[in-house]
Amino acid sequence: MIMEKNIKQFRKNVLMAGRPGFLADFLRNCLNKEGWDTSDYQEESFNLYNPSAVMYFSYGKEEGDLSRVLEDIRTHKIEHFLYVTRGLSVQRCYEDFVLAWGKTHQQNVSVVHMPEVFGQGQQPEEGTIARLLTAAWEKKDFYLAGSDTEPASVLYAKDAAYALFSILQKKINNSRIVVESQETVSFTQIVLTVNGFAQLPQIEVAGKGEDFFVANSWQADEENTYYFVLKTKYPVLEMLKPVYKSIAGSAETVEHAEESWKTKYLPKIRPYLENIGLFLVVLFISILQGGTPVNQATGLDICYIYIIIMGIIYGKKQSMPAVLPCIALLTWGFLNSHGEIASILYIPENLFHYSTYLFLGVFTGYVADSWQGKLESMGYKLDHMYQRYGFLQKNYEKSIEIKDKLYYQIVNSDDSIGWLYGIIQQLDTVQVENIFTQAAVITSKIMGANNIAIYVMGKDQYYLRQKVRLGDKTRQLPHSRKTEENAYIGNMLENHHLFVNHGLQLNLPDLAAPIIYNGQVIAIIEIYGMDFDQWSIYQQNLLSVTARLISMAMGKAYVYENGIQSKRFVADTRIMQEEEFARHLAGIKERAQLQHDVHNVLLELGTENVNYQELDNRLSGSIRQEDTVGIMDGNVYLLLHDTDEYGLQLVKQRLQHRGIEIKDIRELV
Repeated sequence: MIMEKNIKQFRKNVLMAGRPGFLADFLRNCLNKEGWDTSDYQEESFNLYNPSAVMYFSYGKEEGDLSRVLEDIRTHKIEHFLYVTRGLSVQRCYEDFVLAWGKTHQQNVSVVHMPEVFGQGQQPEEGTIARLLTAAWEKKDFYLAGSDTEPASVLYAKDAAYALFSILQKKINNSRIVVESQETVSFTQIVLTVNGFAQLPQIEVAGKGEDFFVANSWQADEENTYYFVLKTKYPVLEMLKPVYKSIAGSAETVEHAEESWKTKYLPKIRPYLENIGLFLVVLFISILQGGTPVNQATGLDICYIYIIIMGIIYGKKQSMPAVLPCIALLTWGFLNSHGEIASILYIPENLFHYSTYLFLGVFTGYVADSWQGKLESMGYKLDHMYQRYGFLQKNYEKSIEIKDKLYYQIVNSDDSIGWLYGIIQQLDTVQVENIFTQAAVITSKIMGANNIAIYVMGKDQYYLRQKVRLGDKTRQLPHSRKTEENAYIGNMLENHHLFVNHGLQLNLPDLAAPIIYNGQVIAIIEIYGMDFDQWSIYQQNLLSVTARLISMAMGKAYVYENGIQSKRFVADTRIMQEEEFARHLAGIKERAQLQHDVHNVLLELGTENVNYQELDNRLSGSIRQEDTVGIMDGNVYLLLHDTDEYGLQLVKQRLQHRGIEIKDIRELV
């Protein structure tokens, strides 16, 4: 019985740098399905994720971080670096630089030339097919700087992602890898297919250029060039329509967003609308007050309230514009009272009134802007703290993940004390029969062996009687052995050492270990049919540790059994009490589930005119030591353990000779 391992393994991590574009989502899905993790390049990505490989995507325009990525790769000793390009001539210098850098610094690098790739989520600038489909949707003219009749490789994004994953696994180093597909199409075929579901605009073909089928531009005899031919899963012409629908759906979403003026313009003009609305309210109240904003009864100028409200809510951007209509409204009120504008300016109180408007506009605007500046500063600091917290949180979670993986690897590894202890806990019982069963099971798990036998030493240490056996190769083993007839058993009884069948002698176990309690051997564990790779000192040491742990558990059970002898058996007999006999039968049934070729027979004995002591005397010498007598439902039963038809007939003859009646015979299942 070989144990199934449940050990958490480290997942390899791939770091994506450069401009992955739409292909990144497809590649992430592919890698995750294959048991890899992915992450994006950041300042602390190498320390945080410890990637085993880095993919740098370049599509004709470098972002300026290639040198920094290469330096990080050299510093952190990354296993593999892939420079993914479309093979444009303008990128040739970068490719030569990457290969030369890898050779100089003895790093494993590869340059991957991808053909035309298309898929959902692709931007027009990321491929010729995407440009064509976008032009078809927008009804714009299309210009192709390349051939439209030459068939060449085109890949759907899922096939392209799988190609990159396959290249990553192959670890082809210091080479240019040209990715091709078995299926080739021409641009004319693509145009004809798209014309079936979309109205194409005017197309102009230059006949020369690198817009399409760039991967074929490299010569087959170029040095250090590896051609990776992919058997595609997704036909190119069939995938054009789904990609066109995704582009059309994205365009409709953009158009709908552009048409939504509420979300685009309303936030900008709302302060001005509120300013105008509030002034109209002030104007209406002023008209009710006789054409002046100043209430004649209370002396309250309603324009003060208007300026303060706009200043507090929006600051100087709205408080200062609110001052001008208030000055006009106050002037209108003065004209209604004095009649001429010149007379208004000669009165100092009026000039002071005007200045209060200006003062309120500046003061409230300054206060509001000051508080807004403080809030923005606090918001910036808070965002910065959130970013730092997020980074620390990622570090913490990654550390916890690594700690958990290491913990599971240590605790669940085949030679760890935690793993052994977790299995030995199955022996945490004081029932002897159950201990023998579990001892065989855990030995099978720990040693990775299917054929196990356990023999129990007799009280006189003259006989060994078979208690448990597992596996087909233990079926022919004898039920009992004499210690003097087996030299390896005698040696274990004397020296308490392991037995190793170095001579590969037949009818002897491959490994055997004694179970020792109070300095005496009480049982022996034997292993048969070991595989070749299990013959090692490691396996011997493992069996030795297992036997010692089993000895500790069996010792507790023996002490417990000796302590309850008076309660376990009927007085002065070997007949088990009903409760103990039920437990014994349960243990035998559990063991029988592991031993499909073992037959246990239950005989109901007649006890009329015979007491338990007399029945026990008659049974003495008629049954084997491993057979059990007990009470069940008020009747006495004899359990013959691991017997065949011949053994059953022999026991029946002995019982009849001793005058013991057999009322019923049935197999224990």
